Amino acid sequence: KKRKEEIEVRNTADQAIYTSEKALRDGGDKVPADVKSAVEKKVEAVRGALNGKDTEAIRRATNELFQEAQKIGAAMYGQAGPEAAPGGEGGPQGPGGPSGGEDVVEGEFKEA
Repeated sequence: KKRKEEIEVRNTADQAIYTSEKALRDGGDKVPADVKSAVEKKVEAVRGALNGKDTEAIRRATNELFQEAQKIGAAMYGQAGPEAAPGGEGGPQGPGGPSGGEDVVEGEFKEA
């Protein structure tokens, strides 16, 4: 069981590295230099943790990378915001809208 957990933590870390590096490549010039630098440092920290056997250190480094990598999306979508919605707020506000009495659960989406 402990070995399985270690493998899952390592796989998650590898996936976090891949996803973060891909986001940096895809974002290109839209990603501010300070965000890019911070994400690259976190990627290196995860790689360093992967060289060891401490599962908890890998998990911590991976979580820090996820938190830093979210800033890539925030930077990219923050710049695209005014262009993406030139018509302002839209959508139905009648009975089918957010106040339609349905059980709506809001949450955050996190790509793993």
